[in-house]
Amino acid sequence: MKLFRLFTIGAGGGGDVLSAYVVGKLLESEKNADFICGGVVWERFRIDRKPGPRRIDEIENARRINECLCWMRGARIGNITPAVAEVAEIAGDAVGVDITQPNKLSKAIGEFCMQNNLTPVGVDAGGDILARGGERGVVSPLCDSIMLSALAELKAPLAIAGFGSDCELSKNELERYLSEIAERDGLIGAYLIPKQLAEDVIKRAERVKTQASKIPLLAAKGYFGDYQSWDSVISVSILNALVFFVRSEVVYELNPMAKAVRGCKSIEEANEALHSLGIKTELDIELELSGTLK
Repeated sequence: MKLFRLFTIGAGGGGDVLSAYVVGKLLESEKNADFICGGVVWERFRIDRKPGPRRIDEIENARRINECLCWMRGARIGNITPAVAEVAEIAGDAVGVDITQPNKLSKAIGEFCMQNNLTPVGVDAGGDILARGGERGVVSPLCDSIMLSALAELKAPLAIAGFGSDCELSKNELERYLSEIAERDGLIGAYLIPKQLAEDVIKRAERVKTQASKIPLLAAKGYFGDYQSWDSVISVSILNALVFFVRSEVVYELNPMAKAVRGCKSIEEANEALHSLGIKTELDIELELSGTLK
């Protein structure tokens, strides 16, 4: 009999859903937990040329759960299979998260968890959700900020998988931020992804378009050295197979971006909230790229 039922949620969009699946499998083994995984439906621009996250009503074959959540097995966006739908084929199904109404997100997740006796667990591939806003390498603050705000409202644990595998925060920044979280009693614990789990997931997830979520699996298998991740090169070691569990409400208190987007009624309003902090977002980048492609 399973002791826990979890909803592991990829917080960073796109391929973070694969890390949500891995964390679910890890906790299934370590804590005798059952789980449902999910993630934000926001693909990289090289995959989906429409800027921004997708609404549920834009996703073909999505089965709506509530205002912000839907089942994604068999779902498509035109000729695109979103990462959440790809992981749904591995997991049996998966939940797509629509972040276009940020002020409704925590309630939607909370109601789904209550109805299904689930505990929400946020999952971020790489650790950029810990960013404060002034770091040179951060390129995707909007999705992370919206999801962190919602997770903190629910006091959901947050898993940081990959230790820099998204190439956004440096290892020095990650170490400093995790130490600050620990100082505030926000560190819950850590696990290493087992090699057997990594090998199993890599075989089954070959079609899932992600690098940040696959690097921890390669690290768990023993990969050491430089690795080409999209347009960046990352130095990979066993440290990238670590998964840190932290308290989302402690991360939120250290994060001015998540505070800025709380209560925003649209993705555009949330984007403007980050502009007020002088922060350029992934939506801005996608809008610029879209303009150059017309």
